[in-house]
Amino acid sequence: MVYVRDFRGYGESPPDFRWPGDSTLAISLVVNFEEGAEHSYPVDGIVETIGEFGPPDDRVRDVGMESVYEYAQRVGIWRMLELFRAKGVKSTFFATATSLLLNPDAARRIVSDGHEICDHGYRWTELYRMSHDKELEEIRKSVEVIQKVTGKPPVGFYAREPSENTLDIVQSFENFIYDSDAYNDDLPYYYGQNGFLILPYTPDVNDFHFLYPMNRFSTSTEFFEYMKDSFDVLYEESKRKPKMMSVGTHVRITGRPGRIKALARFIDYVKEHQGVWIATREEIARFWLSNFPRLHA
Repeated sequence: MVYVRDFRGYGESPPDFRWPGDSTLAISLVVNFEEGAEHSYPVDGIVETIGEFGPPDDRVRDVGMESVYEYAQRVGIWRMLELFRAKGVKSTFFATATSLLLNPDAARRIVSDGHEICDHGYRWTELYRMSHDKELEEIRKSVEVIQKVTGKPPVGFYAREPSENTLDIVQSFENFIYDSDAYNDDLPYYYGQNGFLILPYTPDVNDFHFLYPMNRFSTSTEFFEYMKDSFDVLYEESKRKPKMMSVGTHVRITGRPGRIKALARFIDYVKEHQGVWIATREEIARFWLSNFPRLHA
């Protein structure tokens, strides 16, 4: 099926409901765990361009950039897991299979702490570069690795850079119940003839704006203020019609000591409000499937 764009969505008539606990706003904390699976010239012939600084001016191995990504696996992941444990919240990890293989201790801790692992592919590779069959095999491989490492097959998928075939391929796997390769709504919705569930993600409430070449956030306060402003608007709107808010973080970014304070402050701020449900994306997806059984396909 060719991917079809939809510019109407729910329009002026979004669903009228309440999240669990009579909440009006669902918060999805997402952690991208992809370090060790990034582009690397010796591995895939591509020089990684997104990082703490710009790439080298030649097609060579970037050892400095590699060490930045290593920080996430060595230090950042444990700092973020300790934060979530201290705050008593659960998150969804968009995890590449390769990253989990490189750090099975962290993978086990993520699962044992009750967080969700969403399939983020085998490596951090753009699926639009692949043929249909190659993409199918790539996703199959990531599912197998995630199940082997964590003991549970993933129920969600996020490609980062999907192809026109991605949604069809994801639907062909029995384990997947949702996809997050969309940024087009503040609520889950069903896509296509089969009504596959989409949980939209966020390109703006996202810590990658700290990095080159975006460089929009320079301090934890700036990121916190943007998260807070987004929350405040959605929280007020949700009093009339419920909403969902995603927060995107990365281990190599928010896992740094000067940035993790933004996430800590935001979690504390959210907890000061009534009617907010902090949930994994699997929890949100299962709620939606149970309460809106493809009525809005």
